[in-house]
Amino acid sequence: MTKQNNMAAYNLMIKTNHHLIRGGTYSDCEKADIVQQLRESRLTDGRKRTFNNPYWYPEFYIPPHNNGKRLQTVIPMSPKTHIVADNAYEFEIIRLLHQFQPDDEVSHMIKGTINRLKQTCFGYEGCHYAECFEAGLTVLRFLSFAATHDKDWIQKQIAVYNNHFADSRRHSGVLRYYWLILSDMPFDIAQPEILRQKHTIIEHINRGYVIKNGNEDVLLCVMRNVLARLPEYSYIRNRQPFVDDKNGKLRFNMDECEVICLRDVDTDSR
Repeated sequence: MTKQNNMAAYNLMIKTNHHLIRGGTYSDCEKADIVQQLRESRLTDGRKRTFNNPYWYPEFYIPPHNNGKRLQTVIPMSPKTHIVADNAYEFEIIRLLHQFQPDDEVSHMIKGTINRLKQTCFGYEGCHYAECFEAGLTVLRFLSFAATHDKDWIQKQIAVYNNHFADSRRHSGVLRYYWLILSDMPFDIAQPEILRQKHTIIEHINRGYVIKNGNEDVLLCVMRNVLARLPEYSYIRNRQPFVDDKNGKLRFNMDECEVICLRDVDTDSR
């Protein structure tokens, strides 16, 4: 597969995740097409990087070289290292395959990845130094669908986040990425964390966003998806962000009685 097509798989992974976060759905035919493209992306010319620990690097989906530039995560954390970006790339593709077309091959990849992660400091030993902290978050998102039976492991990764988030200045995307994790994590595990984060999420969702890159609505939808898991906010589950005609800001209405006479965000073209 060419480098261009290799990047196409990455772009498809991001686009598909954003569509699902916004509340979009796919037909069976569309799912099959996405799965086919992602499976074919294993036949790539991606270059496997050399880390101190070979287990730090993806095994099944080698990220595109992208001229040496690091890839972004689904909710951008602006990774400084390939350890974060490259692992997230593989995790997200396996996650979509499992969601759309689970089979023995996908189960093999999940099992192999879990075994690999148990040999890493950021995936199993609670390391929080440098970008092992962010890498640990990508592992937590992976475990939230791939190892729901291993609650001790998931709780250990959550503890790393809670105990060390404030250790240093973090990119704003780190907090939002954690909210993305909570939006999909098994509810019995996620609920205490959602309650812990609730007031901060409400504060952020009520601020609104200046539209810069066209994906700001994804951030608001992540917040909506987390809050809607709580019974008291279930009424916002199907709401979409909208553009405020007064200032052009992207906003989300948290009122129980929703009356919006403003322009809805057009997500169909995305």
